[in-house]
This record gives sequence, structure tokens and C-alpha cells, in this order.
Amino acid sequence: MKMTNMLLLLILFGLIPSTFAQSSNSSKEPMIDPNCLNSLEVCQKQAAKREALRQRCAEDPVWCEERRARLKQEREERQALKKQCQANPAQCKELKRQYREKKKEERRKAKQPLKEAQAQWCADNPSDCERWKADKKTLGKECRKMRRQLEEKYPSRPH
Repeated sequence: MKMTNMLLLLILFGLIPSTFAQSSNSSKEPMIDPNCLNSLEVCQKQAAKREALRQRCAEDPVWCEERRARLKQEREERQALKKQCQANPAQCKELKRQYREKKKEERRKAKQPLKEAQAQWCADNPSDCERWKADKKTLGKECRKMRRQLEEKYPSRPH
């Protein structure tokens, strides 16, 4: 009797994980949050972003852990700001301004290595860099021209 029960349990537990694996792999579309109240398109976009994030975390767990730590730190900073504002309502506006300035400076510092890499690329590849700058200038002109056309098409729109 015990042997039969043990055998049935092993078979049952052996089949359950494979059943779940098949059901999760069979869906090609990301699962839409059942609590999403936005339009179907917005809910699908959100589901696609979550799926892309899930896949990136599966591929690069270190990046994922760093992201979680950064988000946790940002949440703690916002909560601290909220507590400071509750404790000193008169200083809240200034505290928020300082917080925004700090975040702006952090973003600027984060972009600095990219700017340096781009400058190095231009130094290493001067002909490509000049072509890139010329293409960028041309695209800027086209963009300004199209913006003017759009403003002419909708003259009553404030700008």
C-alpha cells in the first residue's frame, strides 16, 4: 500500500512541473494584467514591456539586481522626501527643488561616459564623424521643415 502511494505521488509530482512548463511556454503573447483598466492596446504594450523586462532579467541577473537596488533606493529617497515635507510643510517646495536638482545632476553624470565615448569615436574616426554630423544636420533641417508644415496645417493650435 505504501509503495503504491509513493509511486503515485512520484508520478503526480513528476507530471505537474512539466504541465506548468508546457502551459507557460505555449503562450506566444505576453499575458495581459487582468486588472489593467486602460485600452487593450495600452494593456498589451504594458504586458510586452513586462515580458521584455522579465526576459532581460532572465538573461542578465546582475543587471536585474542592480535595477532592483536602484529602484529601491529611489523609492526610499522619495519616501524620505515625503516625510520631510510632512514634518516641514513650509520647506517642502525647497526640498522638492533640491531633490529634482540632485536627480538632474545624477542623470548628467550618468551621461558623461557616453559623451566621452562619442568624442573618442570622433577622434578615432574623423571621416565617419564628419559624415555623421552632416547627416544629423540634414535630418535636423528636415525635422524643422516638417514641424513648420505641421504648424501651418494647424494654425489655430497654440505654440
